[in-house]
Amino acid sequence: MYKDVTSILETPKAFDYSVERILQYCASNVITDIVAPDARGFLWASPVARELGLPLHMVRKPGKLPPPVRSQSYDYEYSSGVLEIKADAPLNVNSNVCIIDDVSATGGTALAIVDLLRTFEVVDMSYACVIDLAFLGGTASLDMDTFSVVTYE
Repeated sequence: MYKDVTSILETPKAFDYSVERILQYCASNVITDIVAPDARGFLWASPVARELGLPLHMVRKPGKLPPPVRSQSYDYEYSSGVLEIKADAPLNVNSNVCIIDDVSATGGTALAIVDLLRTFEVVDMSYACVIDLAFLGGTASLDMDTFSVVTYE
């Protein structure tokens, strides 16, 4: 069974609901920065960051951000890849970051983002997604507080 976010994006009330739930989660955790992977994570992270008045740091595929960047190789469900973040992102040990994504599957992307954030000495991190495919174990592999709008066991 294939799970994706298309129907949520096609239904404004569902999209509003999912954004509001993630917004509430971030607000209750006193987040200082939002980090989101390319590109569907941006769809939820952008309105949350805007509403909370927080910076949004994009994590993208190679060549999509102006240099200098920090890179991290990773494996995910069906392949491998590299993620990058701006090297001068103002993240540090005092940051409390929420990683926002659309779907959590095996956790490869999220773990790569965690590794990138650790290069900035970020310690306080949480993870929020719209759909958690819990039966694949991705969110369970994260050593942090997690939240999902919908969970499939």
